Amino acid sequence: MIKAVLLDLDNTLLGNDPDPFTRRYLALLDGFVQQRLGTPSILEALMAGTRAVLADADPLRTNAERFYDAFMPLVPTDHDAFTCAMQEFYAELYPSLEPLTQRRPGARRLVERLLGAGYAVVIATNPLFPYVAVQHRLAWAGIPVDQVPLTLVTTLDNMHFAKPHPAYYAEILARLGLEANEAIMVGDDWEHDILPARAAGLSAFWVCGDGRGCDTEAARQVDGCGSLADFAGRISEERWLETVTPRPLEPAQIAPHLLANVAALDSLIRETSSEAWLTPPAAGEWSALDVLGHLIAVERDVYRPRLQTILSADTPTLAALPEAPAPAIPAGAEHPHALLELFVAERRATLDLLETLAPQDWQRPAHHHRLGRTTLLAVADLIAQHDRQHLHQMQEALAHSR
Repeated sequence: MIKAVLLDLDNTLLGNDPDPFTRRYLALLDGFVQQRLGTPSILEALMAGTRAVLADADPLRTNAERFYDAFMPLVPTDHDAFTCAMQEFYAELYPSLEPLTQRRPGARRLVERLLGAGYAVVIATNPLFPYVAVQHRLAWAGIPVDQVPLTLVTTLDNMHFAKPHPAYYAEILARLGLEANEAIMVGDDWEHDILPARAAGLSAFWVCGDGRGCDTEAARQVDGCGSLADFAGRISEERWLETVTPRPLEPAQIAPHLLANVAALDSLIRETSSEAWLTPPAAGEWSALDVLGHLIAVERDVYRPRLQTILSADTPTLAALPEAPAPAIPAGAEHPHALLELFVAERRATLDLLETLAPQDWQRPAHHHRLGRTTLLAVADLIAQHDRQHLHQMQEALAHSR
C-alpha cells in the first residue's frame, strides 16, 4: 500500500526549461562570485563539483561534502568566504530567475490533497542545490515550505546520493522508514526520475503529458502516465494509489538499499548528539548505540553466513537463533561515528559477496525457519528490512533521550 508520494520539482511541479534557466543561473552566479570575491570564472570548478556528486556513491559523505572537496581546490578563496557569498547570491540575485519558470496550475492543491489524505510528501528534486535554492523554487511553484508541511525536501546538504542513482530513492525510503512497495515516484524525466526509481523498487507515474504526449512503449513500463492534472485526477477520483500493484523484488534492488540504509544511519548520527546515543530509553533497554552494535553483530554473524550457506549447500535450513545477537561494541568504538565505520566495513563485505553472484545464484533455494521456502534474493532483502526496523528503533531511542 502506498504511504509516500515522491514528487519531482522542475518540470513536474514547476515549469522550468532547463537550458535557459541553467545558462542564466550560471552567468549570474559566475559574475557575482567574480565581483564579490575577485576570483576568475568558477564555471569549471562548478562542473567538477557536480561531476563528483554524480559519480560518487559514498554513504558516509553528503553530496555537499563531495561537491566542495572537488570544487574548493579549483577556486582561489576559502570555504567560509565562498559560503558567505553564496548566502548573498541566493538572497539577492537568485530570485530574479523566477520569471524563467512557470507555476503549474493545481500543483499546490495536489500536494495539499496528498497531505490531507495522510500520505508523506517528499520533494524529490535532484539534490545538486542547497536548501535555499530549492526553497525559492518551491515558493515559485506556489508551495512555500513555511506554509506546506512537506515530509522531506532533498537537497545538496541532506542527501548522500543523487539522481539517477537508485540509492537516491532508497535513501529517501530509509529516512522515512518505508519499504519500496510503499512509495511512488512522480516525475517528468524518464532517465532521472522513472528508471532509477523503478530500479530501487518504487512504483512510478511518468508526467509526460501537457501537450508532449507519452511514448507508447515506455508508458507500458510504468504504473501510470499523463499530465500532473491526470495524476491528480486519478488519485482523487479513482483512489488509484490504493490499487497500485507493487513491483516484484529484483536482484538489482538489493545493493542500493543496503548502501542507502548506511547513509540514513550517517544522517541520524549527524543530527543527534553523541551523548544521546549512549542513553537507553528505559532501564534494561538498548541505547541507540547498542542497536547499532547489534546491526554489526547480525551482519557479521547471521546474515552474511546465511548467504554463504545458501551458496554452498543445496536448500539449507536457516534455523532460528536462540536469542538476538548482543551488541558488538569493542573498546574505543563507543562513539557512534566509530561504530558506524565498523558497520560499514561489515556492510561492504556483504556487498562484495553479492557482487560475485551469477544471475542464477539469486534464486538458490533455502528453507527459512519463519518464512518457509525462500531464496537467496529474499534473504538478502531481509538484511535491508532488518536495517530499517532498527533505524526506527534508534530514532525512538534518541527521541527519548532528548
